[in-house]
Amino acid sequence: MVMENYEKKGILQPKNDVVFQALFGRGKERITKAMLEDILKIKIHKLDLDKGKDLVNDNKESKNGRVDLRAVINDNIECDIEIQLSTHEKMIERFLYYWAKMYVANLKIGQKYKGLRKTISIIIVDDEIKQFRGIHKAHTKWQLREEKYKEIILTSFCELNIIEMSKAIQEYENNKQDEILQWMMFLDNPENKEVAEIMEENEDIKEAKEELDKISQDDLLRRMALKADLAQRDHEQLMYEAERDGRELGLKLGREEGLEIGRAEGREKGIKEGRQEGRQEGRQEGKAEGIKEGEKKAKLEDARKMLEEELTLEQIMRITGLTKEEIMEDMETSKK
Repeated sequence: MVMENYEKKGILQPKNDVVFQALFGRGKERITKAMLEDILKIKIHKLDLDKGKDLVNDNKESKNGRVDLRAVINDNIECDIEIQLSTHEKMIERFLYYWAKMYVANLKIGQKYKGLRKTISIIIVDDEIKQFRGIHKAHTKWQLREEKYKEIILTSFCELNIIEMSKAIQEYENNKQDEILQWMMFLDNPENKEVAEIMEENEDIKEAKEELDKISQDDLLRRMALKADLAQRDHEQLMYEAERDGRELGLKLGREEGLEIGRAEGREKGIKEGRQEGRQEGRQEGKAEGIKEGEKKAKLEDARKMLEEELTLEQIMRITGLTKEEIMEDMETSKK
């Protein structure tokens, strides 16, 4: 494929996990070092970015995990950085699970506990976390402390840094010199006019933007980023449908419960069982048909975007699962 100019291709978004890994994991180490120093407020003398991102457990029944970026700081601190584009009810439990996996990952069977070392998780969340709605600052640092003597930390080995990007953008308006907030502005939208002003004084973010411009020209990376975006969209669509179906079912059950009160006691059991069976069958059929139609529509929209990115028909068919006939028919319809 002939290399296109930057204006036509556009810049990739660093919030995309594929782009984030390429920029901070395989890009210039100095950029990653600068961001970590700003977030953790420590001096980094050595940074090893060659750690595997898989948190593997030998127990087949136990969950494994994967983080966006994993590193060793100054030879004695384990650190992982990840971006979460969506939130759910069990976010905090997930954060602790991944931290625990990383904490024990370096302790081999038969080794003593002295092999354990300080483990830091940095989680950047695109949206607001439900449990943090009473907290107005964007960056929170969590450790194990005594309930009454809160100044006493049980151990420095446990640390979670959680940054809510939506709060950071709001907080930046009143604190434009804060380096963490500046990084969040860059990650959220590197082409924002505010970021251009930040780069005039912050050389690290300026270098990160230049590196982002460079990797945005990589055709393979662009395809990988697009695939990650599609996967994220599919996940959000499924979450939306599950929430919608649950809400509709709740309303329906509520109405039917009201009807049951006025029914004769002798018929109540039979009517309830019949309704339950009918609801189950109707819901399964309707949901399957609706999801199938919605998924196909979303895939056709994605296929049109891929055609604009100049992916081949075979690549589009492999990524979306659509047939050649479906794609061609959609192309003809779009021209009308």
